[in-house]
Amino acid sequence: MRRLARLGLVAAVLLIVLIVVGPAVFQPTGHRLALAERPSDYGLRYEAVTFSPPDRPITLRAWWIPAENARAALIFVHGGGDDNRNLPHGAGLALARDLVAQRYALLMVDLRNFGESDGTEEGITYGDLEVNDVVGAIDFLAARARDLPTGAIGFSMGGATVLRAAARDRRLRAVVADSAFADARAVAVAFTHAATGLPTFLAAPFVWSAEHLHGVPLARGATVAALRGATLPSVLLIHDCHDPIAPVADCGRFAATIPTAVTWITDLRQTGPFGTHIQAYRLAPEAYVARVAAFLDGVFAAGSVNAAASPALSRGPSDGR
Repeated sequence: MRRLARLGLVAAVLLIVLIVVGPAVFQPTGHRLALAERPSDYGLRYEAVTFSPPDRPITLRAWWIPAENARAALIFVHGGGDDNRNLPHGAGLALARDLVAQRYALLMVDLRNFGESDGTEEGITYGDLEVNDVVGAIDFLAARARDLPTGAIGFSMGGATVLRAAARDRRLRAVVADSAFADARAVAVAFTHAATGLPTFLAAPFVWSAEHLHGVPLARGATVAALRGATLPSVLLIHDCHDPIAPVADCGRFAATIPTAVTWITDLRQTGPFGTHIQAYRLAPEAYVARVAAFLDGVFAAGSVNAAASPALSRGPSDGR
């Protein structure tokens, strides 16, 4: 009986630590992952540039990567968590090299509170305020590459952010959203489990306390709600049916909200806590580049209004292999 009592006390103390102390330590105000690589490591010419968003007097840092005879300029937006403009967990610079080869110039951006960009008091807002960073990037490209139309490609939180930006700023002609979440609150437990190894039954109170006791603004990441009723440009949604972070049902919710969107559902395999989340390019690079380039070419090269009409794309599932 005493042993059970002691175990119960230990469990209670652990739960209190998780609920009261843990979220204060891990509150997402921006973990600064160092930039371990540069575009030049992949044979790319680039320039380090800065710009500001319209809502804050802060400096955002990015790489401008030109392309010969470019069809368009793409804003390249990383995910949340432990990330930066390299998109290191998704082989971002290798993808950048392949997109430049397809004649797309890139502006690879560190969002606020990430990489080398300035921080804000609010910390990460899961796309709500970060949308201003994409608008600032559009403003930068309007001055730097004024003859090029503008699109965006984003991953996870970045995918959610570029969708919200497209709903706000019609200068975005095309959006590729890879592994975007429909609602940050809904995926928070799965993300916490993957990032910390906490079992779900402990991750759930951790997330609850992070939001309700420590003010982590998960509710601001309600992407689908922010898109309802909006007019969006051509959209390509990429999602894997085994994604353990943002479930494939999120892609269905986006498709229902954006009826003109083209969807590509992959069926890939990847071990590890984050599984196939933002791994489609890494696991199937040729198929990925072919799909994304066909979509973008349908918008920019052919000048079509709606890339859903492109014969190279389909709305049904595909394994991408």
